[in-house]
Amino acid sequence: MSKGYNISEIAEMFNITTNKIRFYEKKGLLAPTREYDNQYRRFSEEDIVRLQSVLTYRSIGLSVDSIKNILKNNGKENYLTHFNNQWQLVNDEIHRLNTIRKSLEQVMDKIYEETDDFNVKDNLLEIISESNKLNDIKNQWKDKWNFNNWARSYDKDVKKDIGELKIYKNYDLILQKVYDLVEALGRSDLRILEIGVGTGNLAGKFLNSGYNIIGIDQSREMLSVAKEKHPKLKVRLGEFLKIPYENKSFDVIISTYAFHHLNETEKYIAIEEIMRVLKDNGVIIMGDLMFESKASEEEILKVLPQSLVEEIKDEYYSYIDLLKAAFEKYNKKFEHYRVDKLNYIIVVHEQMDFHRK
Repeated sequence: MSKGYNISEIAEMFNITTNKIRFYEKKGLLAPTREYDNQYRRFSEEDIVRLQSVLTYRSIGLSVDSIKNILKNNGKENYLTHFNNQWQLVNDEIHRLNTIRKSLEQVMDKIYEETDDFNVKDNLLEIISESNKLNDIKNQWKDKWNFNNWARSYDKDVKKDIGELKIYKNYDLILQKVYDLVEALGRSDLRILEIGVGTGNLAGKFLNSGYNIIGIDQSREMLSVAKEKHPKLKVRLGEFLKIPYENKSFDVIISTYAFHHLNETEKYIAIEEIMRVLKDNGVIIMGDLMFESKASEEEILKVLPQSLVEEIKDEYYSYIDLLKAAFEKYNKKFEHYRVDKLNYIIVVHEQMDFHRK
């Protein structure tokens, strides 16, 4: 019977140092047996499989503590917790590095444009400072509405619509309108991204019709509910400010009841992110709480009781005139129509006709 492998054999097998193996043993990830007479380590086949798992998890950036927890608890939810956390860390780092890369390109362009008597100028430092500021804004967004706690009761609460504003009275209608507008494109090969997928009520319509749709949300619990309702729905942790996909990935981007959780500055960053992942001839369709303009907001608010004004001010309703100007900078056509007093649907697209149902 084999007595197992010594530490040098294991190190050679995995092309790692013996010190790394000792480190993993010290951290409790490995527990080789010891020979009685000389206390030399002996590694079994089970130890080899365990070390392979450790090295694989380390290769995707999981911390030693996370790996230790996974090895103790290999349940589905525990795996999801650690892998979602790592996904989020990787996505954050990709966005941070992309912003830095963009600022470096701007700095280098400035330097190349200088004459032979080049001197470092303040605007180079400004570019770097703006890059840092952008990363700070992206990383500082917080869910002050606690959607994780709301996830399990969200669908029932929307149906009850107990708030005085009755912002959800046309909830089903808005979701159906967004779906119909995509259907009007007349294409079944679309790759669709829903931002703020929530519990999957809109995504489910597309999934049931055979569309290729992915839903992202910053709330892990919302994603869990969406997956329970629609097991085949692809979901990922993600948000407007740091969409976890490559440039020009999607034909259609949809969103409902989510954009109003971004303040004005964040909205402009989100629009840039949306345009980044949208294909050149792509379409954006959003249903959300909006005002025609800041002036129209004042007109509406001045006739409402203070309690309702405070409820509105707790969110960041969009201004349609500002959205129109922002999207038109990308040479897109902007359309909007009103569903009720506070809910609108906007459509951003190339020059094409939509047949609204």
